[in-house]
Amino acid sequence: MRGNGDGGSSDADGETLTVWSYFTSPGQIAALEEQNALFEAAHPDVTLESVTLPGDQVVQRLLSTATTQEGPDVVFDNVVVDFPTLAGSGVLYDMSSYWSEYEHADQFPDNATWEYEGGIYNVMSYTNLLGLYYNADALAEIGIEPPTTIEEFDAALHTVLEDGRYTPLALSGAPDVGSAWVTFPQLLGEGVNYCNISEEATESAFSRLQSWAESGIIPQDAATWDQTDAWQPFMTGNYAFAINGNWQLGNVPDASFEVGTTRYPAGSEGSHVFPGGEGIAIGEYASNPDLAWEYIKTAFMSDEGSEINYENSGQIPMRADVAENLDLSENELVIPFVEAAAETGVWPANEQTGEMQLQFGQATSAVISGQAPASEAAAMAVTGIEEAREAGGGGC
Repeated sequence: MRGNGDGGSSDADGETLTVWSYFTSPGQIAALEEQNALFEAAHPDVTLESVTLPGDQVVQRLLSTATTQEGPDVVFDNVVVDFPTLAGSGVLYDMSSYWSEYEHADQFPDNATWEYEGGIYNVMSYTNLLGLYYNADALAEIGIEPPTTIEEFDAALHTVLEDGRYTPLALSGAPDVGSAWVTFPQLLGEGVNYCNISEEATESAFSRLQSWAESGIIPQDAATWDQTDAWQPFMTGNYAFAINGNWQLGNVPDASFEVGTTRYPAGSEGSHVFPGGEGIAIGEYASNPDLAWEYIKTAFMSDEGSEINYENSGQIPMRADVAENLDLSENELVIPFVEAAAETGVWPANEQTGEMQLQFGQATSAVISGQAPASEAAAMAVTGIEEAREAGGGGC
C-alpha cells in the first residue's frame, strides 16, 4: 500500500516494515534496539525487520532498487556524503507532505531537513561531531594538561612518546571519508575548507601527520582503521589520546580508566569540525510510506526516541525541546561536543562533496602508511578535490 501523503492513518495491521542501517558502534546498536522496541510497543501488529548493511554497500544497494523496484521502507544513510547521489537517483521518497504536517517540525533547525529540487528526502534527529578524548589517568601520571591548540597537542603527543608508558594517539586513517573527517579539521582551524584548499595548507597538516606516523605517535596500523577500529585500542587504556566522535560517549562507562573530552585542538582560526550524523529516509519503493514515517517519528524524532539515542550513544539531539530538557551542560563529557556544534565548518554545496572527502581521506591514509610523503599526498589531495568540485558543477 502506497502512502496517502498526508501523514494520516498508516493502516498497518499485519505488515512488515524493513529498516536498513549500517551502525557498528555498540552505543548506536543499543540505541537502535531500544528505539525499535519503542516503535513495536506502539505498533504491536507490525513486524519490524532490522537489517544491518556494511556502510560501503548502502548506496549501491539503494541504487539497485531503481531496477528491482523493491527496497527498504526506512533507510539510514551517510547524508553529508551520499545525499546528492541518492536524492538525484530517485530511490528516496519525498517526505515534504509529512514534514509540513509534523507537529514538532518547528523544534528542529533548518539543517535537520535535506532538500533536493523542492522535495525533502532526508531528515535528521541528531548530529555527530568530532572531539579529542583523553586518558585522564595517563595525563596525570605523565604530568600534562589536556591541550587546547594544535601546537599544544603536538607537544603533548611528543611528551607521551618520550615517556614511553602509553601510545600517544589512536585515530582513523583508513583510505575513506572517515579519515578525512579526522584530519581535515586541522585545515578548518586555519581557515581552509574544501572550497579554498591549497597545497601549502594541506602539506602543512600532512607534514605534521607524517611526523606522527614516522615517530610512532600513531601506529602504522592506523592507516587501515575506521573510527570504530580506532576506538577499540583507546579503550584498552594503553593510549593517551583518541580523536573520535560523540557517538562513542555511550561506551565510556566501560573504560577501566578516567576518560576526559575536549574540543578538537584549535588552529589560528579556532576549533572547527564538520557536522555529521545519519540521514533518515523513506525508500521510494516502500510498501507503506505512511507506516515508514510513523517509524521515523516514533523511534527517532520523538522526545523519548531522541532521549534513548542520546543516553545510549551520546549523539546530540537536534530537537530543541529535548536538548533543553536533557540539560546537556550537566554532562562535562558532552560539553565540548555541544560547544563544537555552534562553530562547525561548512560543507560545500556541490554534488561531489563525497568524492572530495574521499580524495582527502585516501591521501591522508597514504601519509600514515608511508606510501606517499606529505608533499606528494598534498598535491594528490588538492588535485583530486579540485577535479571533483568541477565534476560537481564547479560550485561551492
